[in-house]
Amino acid sequence: MRVSRNELTASLKKAFEGLGFSVGDYQDAAAMVIWSEMHGLNGLQQLQDALPSLYSCLCLHAKLIRNDDNYALLNGQSSSILLCGSQTVRLACALARQQGSGQVQLDNCHNRRFIAQRLVSAAQSDSALVAYWVEGDRAFKLSVESGAKQPIYSEFASTAISADQSLMIFVGNDLAAVEAKFSAAINPGPPIETTSPDTMINSYNDMLEQGIEIDDNLWHELDNLVARVLVESTESSRAGAGD
Repeated sequence: MRVSRNELTASLKKAFEGLGFSVGDYQDAAAMVIWSEMHGLNGLQQLQDALPSLYSCLCLHAKLIRNDDNYALLNGQSSSILLCGSQTVRLACALARQQGSGQVQLDNCHNRRFIAQRLVSAAQSDSALVAYWVEGDRAFKLSVESGAKQPIYSEFASTAISADQSLMIFVGNDLAAVEAKFSAAINPGPPIETTSPDTMINSYNDMLEQGIEIDDNLWHELDNLVARVLVESTESSRAGAGD
């Protein structure tokens, strides 16, 4: 079935609320999923894959482990980037404002591909960012110029082992300088696949015009989560009746 962006956004917000996300968290999570889907990064499939773990997620934010000069280490506490992404990017940007550049490592956090929308949002505040993580035998990198509305998304072959579910974010004012810091810390080699900003723009425009295709089973699952919120709201209203 096909739905509009607004219809899907409303459903996702309520669904994440049904999972126990707070107001700011469910708004950010919905935006991250919508952005990834509309820009051709398979946000809805990622969400469908993530839902089994999200049902048992404790809705924890990342815990600060270390903060030295322009470097910080966070522990995601086995949570999702849908909960920890905003916090992580904000910290990296704050370090960059204070020190001229910032680097944050987030460990023990899942669903890292959703980070793209948070990076693009931060880029609108004159930040240039690079994010990097490893999944199995693949590594992924997102690079966003200051002011850009789409990143460059690259995939690499990787022999590294990332059992700690890590995400690295590098931030500064100039993308060339940020890329240099990234290359000094990590050298993933040549990409095996790159998704250009133009490809993302075309995907976005197509879905904006034609609607977003969503699997019927996923839509039904979102409806069930939305129903949790509606039931709680009804019970709360009944409990307050006559006060």
